[in-house]
Amino acid sequence: MLRIDVSADPRYKIDRRFIRKFLKDGWEKRSLPTGTVSVAFVGSRKARELAKKYLHDDTAHPVITVPHGTGRESFPGGDTLVGEIIICFSQVVIFAAEQDKEINTVISQFLDHAMTVLSNVLS
Repeated sequence: MLRIDVSADPRYKIDRRFIRKFLKDGWEKRSLPTGTVSVAFVGSRKARELAKKYLHDDTAHPVITVPHGTGRESFPGGDTLVGEIIICFSQVVIFAAEQDKEINTVISQFLDHAMTVLSNVLS
């Protein structure tokens, strides 16, 4: 079973139900391993901090994907952390405005990209 944890600052207006459904459908389509996926919406300062940690650069990337798949971290009940998806909410807003798209459309593009990365690493 896929468990999806979504975290965000309350000021970020995100549709958690949409995010969970989009990830669940895409996950099944790609036949990715079961476990827990963490999705975090952060600001540009935190996105830069995480880019330094994971990507070794100082840019607020729109999305950072961190595959785990090693079984290193587990949760109560034996769930394994499969991956983390970090989305910079300010980048979502910028992309939506530039492309004249809805926020959920841009979020789905970022989530699709993250699932592609995870699929390439975990398969």
